[in-house]
Amino acid sequence: MKKVILLFALMSALCAQSLSAQVIKGDMNDDGVMDIGDVSESVNTVIGKRAIQYVQGGGDPYMVDNSRIVGTWYKTKKDYFTLNADGTTDYVSGRGDVKTYEFLPYQGCILFYDACLKPVTFIDVKSLIPGRMVCLIDEGEEFVVLTTEVPLQPVTAIQLSATNVEMLAGEFKQITATVLPADADNKSVAWESSNESVAKVMGDLILAMGYGTAVITCSATDGSGVKSECTVTVKKKDMSGKDSNGREYVDLDLPGGVLWATYNVGASKPEDYGLYFAWGETTGYAKGASHSFNWANYDLCNGSSDKITKYCTRADRWDYSLGTSPDGKTVLDPEDDAATVNWGDGWRMPTIQEVSDLTDRRYTTTEWVTINGVFGRKITSRNNGNSIFMPAAGLCDGTGLSYEEKYGYYWSSSRPSSINLSTEAIFAWCLEVGYAGYGVHDFSRINGHSVRAVRVATE
Repeated sequence: MKKVILLFALMSALCAQSLSAQVIKGDMNDDGVMDIGDVSESVNTVIGKRAIQYVQGGGDPYMVDNSRIVGTWYKTKKDYFTLNADGTTDYVSGRGDVKTYEFLPYQGCILFYDACLKPVTFIDVKSLIPGRMVCLIDEGEEFVVLTTEVPLQPVTAIQLSATNVEMLAGEFKQITATVLPADADNKSVAWESSNESVAKVMGDLILAMGYGTAVITCSATDGSGVKSECTVTVKKKDMSGKDSNGREYVDLDLPGGVLWATYNVGASKPEDYGLYFAWGETTGYAKGASHSFNWANYDLCNGSSDKITKYCTRADRWDYSLGTSPDGKTVLDPEDDAATVNWGDGWRMPTIQEVSDLTDRRYTTTEWVTINGVFGRKITSRNNGNSIFMPAAGLCDGTGLSYEEKYGYYWSSSRPSSINLSTEAIFAWCLEVGYAGYGVHDFSRINGHSVRAVRVATE
């Protein structure tokens, strides 16, 4: 209580002095005597009990300098107050009535006021050096150190401008990182890619390298462990389009890279059956045409299955009247390719590998659907979502049409090559689509099947 009375007595006496009064400047010695010097003499700030004793001890009355010390004084990383030039603060001490303060260096205290500028409490300042202040609080039972050193503010979050990005191979794309809070001490970040064969990262610039998925990670470098991720999916450019004759083709993004026609050779829309061809023949026949698909009418033999004239490996199936040996060919030449001959402009029949890619569940999904009342199988790319429809046009065997609306049969340009298969010379590979699924099968070359053309993708 004596200290409080003394403090307010001093304040009253000081306020009674002229604002133009002389300012005490001098040093506090170890014996407690303060040497008064000229106003121009350098000053070591004097605070605490000794200064109060001197002022109380008599002598000529002097007006002391109560200038505020400007700076930010932190008690903890979360609890701090700012010594403003005008002596105000937003300090929170646990007392809601404290609104402003005044630092009285020669009285050795910080005096706190309420909203009505009424003094409500104070704390003793025991030591003051540049950037550091030691105070006694809680009725003289606890010391606290205030410092102008701003406590470390770690990064708490990183916000990326995008968390999922789709790109085409060869593209550049920039994503930006916003580091929070705005006053974080170290706002630098590091970038890393989980798969540089898919996407490389240079600063905040992403370069798409190849097809696939990579995760780009942006990490704080201040040791906080904060990071944020962006998933990058690199896709192949969709090459779907039309040829010079207006025939449409679709990019299914399959490993072989070919583009699939949207309708059959001889058709003009996806649900049309088109024409039926024997394997290796280039003349097609529409549904109901008066043509018999048999060995007697087959262009690549001399009237029977044991007198094949082209695309044969087995000696017992070859026509030796030609004066040659089996040619061993397993893939159609362009002149025997129904797609090439009928459509030209880069079109051909698919190889067995390209048909296998189309039916590979890793690359496509499928469903049995109808389009304009026509049954067939829709095949959709897992990679880009494009699809084609293959109608269940059946097959021509002899003079009849079998399995219509239940199955569709589409020739590849390939035939079996194993010499251990006794019938390999008279069979060829085809795609079978049906109500139960789709797959690759071998069928007699003389059957009349549909042809779905493909073309090589070019930039």
